[in-house]
Amino acid sequence: MSESTTPRTSAPSWRLVAMCLFLVMSSFYLLGRTTIRAKEAEKKVEISDEFYRMAPILCEAYMAIRDKYVEPVDSKELMEGAIQGMFAKLDPHSQWMPTEDYQQLEKETEGEFSGIGIHIILDQNRILTCAAPIPGTPAAKAGLLPWDRIIEIEGKSTENITLMEAVKKLTGSSGTKVNLTVYREGVPDKLHFTIERAQIKVPSIYSTEFKSDSIGYARIAKFSKETGDDLRKALEQFNRDEMKGIILDVRFNTGGLLKEAIDVSSLFLPKGKAIVSTRQRGGEQVTYSSEQDAVANQPLIVLINRGSASASEIFAGAMKDHHRGYLIGPKGERTFGKGSVQTIEELAHTLDRDENGNPRRSAVRITTAKFFTPNGTRIEAVKSDPKQPGGVAPDLDVPLPKGYERELFGNLLGEVDIQAPGEKPKETLKSDEKSTEPLSKSETPKSSDEKTTGDFYVKKPSESDKKYVDLQLEEAKKYMRLLVMEHDREGKG
Repeated sequence: MSESTTPRTSAPSWRLVAMCLFLVMSSFYLLGRTTIRAKEAEKKVEISDEFYRMAPILCEAYMAIRDKYVEPVDSKELMEGAIQGMFAKLDPHSQWMPTEDYQQLEKETEGEFSGIGIHIILDQNRILTCAAPIPGTPAAKAGLLPWDRIIEIEGKSTENITLMEAVKKLTGSSGTKVNLTVYREGVPDKLHFTIERAQIKVPSIYSTEFKSDSIGYARIAKFSKETGDDLRKALEQFNRDEMKGIILDVRFNTGGLLKEAIDVSSLFLPKGKAIVSTRQRGGEQVTYSSEQDAVANQPLIVLINRGSASASEIFAGAMKDHHRGYLIGPKGERTFGKGSVQTIEELAHTLDRDENGNPRRSAVRITTAKFFTPNGTRIEAVKSDPKQPGGVAPDLDVPLPKGYERELFGNLLGEVDIQAPGEKPKETLKSDEKSTEPLSKSETPKSSDEKTTGDFYVKKPSESDKKYVDLQLEEAKKYMRLLVMEHDREGKG
């Protein structure tokens, strides 16, 4: 009987096993990476598909207008209109900024410009509105008042105008003039103004001292690049002069730079205290806190009104939430409620080129977040929620007579530096002298130091007129005396 045999196989070597495991693991890794890349590519394709599905419509409309409109149309203007149309669907604070607008924005943050001197906004109905003329500027001297609606510039309607378009029309070379048509609540007829532009430098801070009460007073006109440093100098002077209380005035201050609002708040708060937080679309929150020790530790009162907006509200909200200062405002009023963050993004592409064919910078300004005070109060109103009316409410309110706001505006402490082209020092008439220049039929008699034009102006009080009383400021001084007394008692205790 023959013996059958089965061939014997040798045991697999350890090298072969290791190689197989390596190949299997590599396969899983590569498969995973391929899946991730496929998903990323799918996402990009989805976004691209969405854009490219709509792009032909834009292209067709462009071609139809270019080729068939009754009159030739500039291609660049068509593209500008298309871009502006996208921003028209957003809030009034978001906008496209071609080269000139971008340059103008940079000038504004410097605190010096050539124009008529007003802060403008688009209200909830996108109506161009004068939030506040800057005291002492051509606009203020001509008689423009807070909340005037500018319905025409140079005879052209301002309907659907953007903020930067309005700024471009209102600013210009010193000595040139601009014609405005204004609607004012309570006035039956339209008001017409012809205002001469001037070179305007807005001091970020005006300060003085009420020596008899040992109270330092500072008014912030706008939160521009030097505001934090300028206020620090004023506060240090108050400390040297042993001022026992501080009144900070942000009435008619429509805002400015976020950084300066944080710097100003830091001058009154201990290091590490939250000042403001921003919340973006995805829920991401960023909190800005004081990064330095306070410069001023005296009792603080902040004067506000409905013209206090944006950076002013950040500062006021921080002082209120940390119980660092008391807010005093008109009875029944809150601050404006402009609580959104605009991000400036310079674009890689542009429609503008210089004489050598080089691209000129352009940008977009987009609302990217909302402001919240340290306690979580949203500064901008939520239309669907009456419990979130927007703005910051005063701690103490002062009943004010009708028309007070307009009178107040003409009597705020501190003025700006105005330099008209070729301007000479004005000669003051003595009390028994009169100007020999005849008045035209359309002119209204006014004091020699006024350069006003138009149908209406705020008369600057003369020495013989009844002295104007700033009721809000007087109430603040009265309350500050009590705070100083309490502060001194606690110090002694």
